[in-house]
Amino acid sequence: MSDAQVESAGPLAGKRIMVTRARSQVWELVEKIEGLGGEAYAFPLLKMVAPEDKRHLDEAIAQLGKFDWLIFTSVNGVRFFLERMNEIGVGIDAIKGQVAAVGPKTAAVLNDEGLEVAVIPSDYVAEGLLTSLHDRLSPGQRVLLPRADIARKALPQELAALGLEVTEVDVYHTVIDGKQAPEAARRLRDKEIDGILFTSSSTVTHFVQAMAPFAGTGWLDQVQIACIGPITAETARQNGLTVHVTATEYTVEGLLEALIDNLGGKDNGTNI
Repeated sequence: MSDAQVESAGPLAGKRIMVTRARSQVWELVEKIEGLGGEAYAFPLLKMVAPEDKRHLDEAIAQLGKFDWLIFTSVNGVRFFLERMNEIGVGIDAIKGQVAAVGPKTAAVLNDEGLEVAVIPSDYVAEGLLTSLHDRLSPGQRVLLPRADIARKALPQELAALGLEVTEVDVYHTVIDGKQAPEAARRLRDKEIDGILFTSSSTVTHFVQAMAPFAGTGWLDQVQIACIGPITAETARQNGLTVHVTATEYTVEGLLEALIDNLGGKDNGTNI
């Protein structure tokens, strides 16, 4: 059986899915969709760039030994933080406190770099991380949060309310990359897309911004919108989008499983 025949038999056979992740991450999801028999259209909306002003980040890195907790809420946060440590000549052994990660992929990147992760929540969102950390935190402890410039404030606010001293530093900025917007809009207008995947609230807001010059009445009526979790889904609704699919496990794999349940055919045994 040819590769094309194998793909055509997958649970997403005949479905055309738009993927709106960051340019550095979009191809992982594209490959998974194609492996499930679907046709993926990559519409990378985001670019991650290092902040121009790194003074606060460098100050935090210089004081790493004073933090009781180092909490990472994304793979990108890990990568940009460790890259900056390397750039200014600070080694991993400078991290003295315990490390927490919002999910297994973030934890895996930390493990690959030789860091032991003390806490991974069962719900891969900031609220789940807070619940998992709660009994291990003590008032007065110092917490470092290396994050994106647009990260939600729920986690630092809740940590501060528990009496912890929280330091937030921007390790990367998320900027819109709308070069493909006209082509993406044409595909949507010509009904060439069956579903759109959103993997974060920022992909939703950037999608809406990029599509604003092209959007029309009923332009998404034929499209199933799938979100990686309830926070992303709520952002989509707040931006006027109808959400058809929300993953119950807040991972790429969970999102694809939910998409198959709602949009694809019967599972033919293909592993996600």
